[in-house]
Amino acid sequence: MGRSDILEYNNVFSRGDWEKILDAVSGPKWYFGHGSFVEGDKRRGIPFWRIDLKDNEFFTSYLLNIIEEKTNQQYEVFDVYANGHTFGTQGSYHQDWYDDRGRTFLLYANDVWKLDWGGKTAFHFKDGTDYFHVPKPNSAVLFPGMIPHAAEMTSRSFIGLRITIAWKLLLKEQ
Repeated sequence: MGRSDILEYNNVFSRGDWEKILDAVSGPKWYFGHGSFVEGDKRRGIPFWRIDLKDNEFFTSYLLNIIEEKTNQQYEVFDVYANGHTFGTQGSYHQDWYDDRGRTFLLYANDVWKLDWGGKTAFHFKDGTDYFHVPKPNSAVLFPGMIPHAAEMTSRSFIGLRITIAWKLLLKEQ
């Protein structure tokens, strides 16, 4: 797997849907302690913030239909959640799947992002090369979950919460 396996999407959702997404990830719904990789039956790694969205049909049905249309694929939803990083809470390199049907659709859910805030998603390939995606508002990457990746730390000048929404998906058999 390489760089060509990571697909980028800009202006993923309509303004109305985008505003609903931003509303869903604002407020006191966050909890701290989620980690990037599973060890046995526990999440490990550097902890960060999370909102569970798997029981929210807006994310698991309505937005999923838009994702399927944009990617021209059909998926089964394994999980959907928002994750958030503040300064000092970068992620650990990890894989989301050990099944080649596994995909992650990662939406960048900050309404504003400045390049000097850092916070890129870093991908590392077996050939030793790397790719970095800047968290532009309402952009997303779709990638095979077997590609190791991590959230880079935000810079000290960023005083908010770097938010992504991760759809953990399995390609449906065609």
